[in-house]
Amino acid sequence: MSPREHDATGDRALLGKLEEIERDAQRIRQAVMDSTGTAESTDGLIEATVGAHGELLDLVLDPRIYRTQDADALAGQIRAAVNEAGLDAQEKLRRDLTPQLPRTGPGAGRLTFESLLRQFGQLDDRPVR
Repeated sequence: MSPREHDATGDRALLGKLEEIERDAQRIRQAVMDSTGTAESTDGLIEATVGAHGELLDLVLDPRIYRTQDADALAGQIRAAVNEAGLDAQEKLRRDLTPQLPRTGPGAGRLTFESLLRQFGQLDDRPVR
């Protein structure tokens, strides 16, 4: 095999590896975009659904919620449901993505969402809730 043929073979192998990495990155990006979590308040009157970035996607309030006149308590229940839904979304994403993480090296098998989301340009300097 001539040096030119050897270089072409190496280039094709490298290109194939880069294409595989790009496909994996797209799959991970899509998983992040599609991930949601849902949680209910302890009394079942509030249901919140959030995305992996903590954005509120849906909030369902049962009409019975209006029986109480305590706005602070209602706000606390909504906040708790939204936060629990965020944890649910992150846990689902962690479960789905962990098999795709490297098994060796620094941070092997660990998934931290702040660094992952920063890598995908979806998170500024705000802390993730």
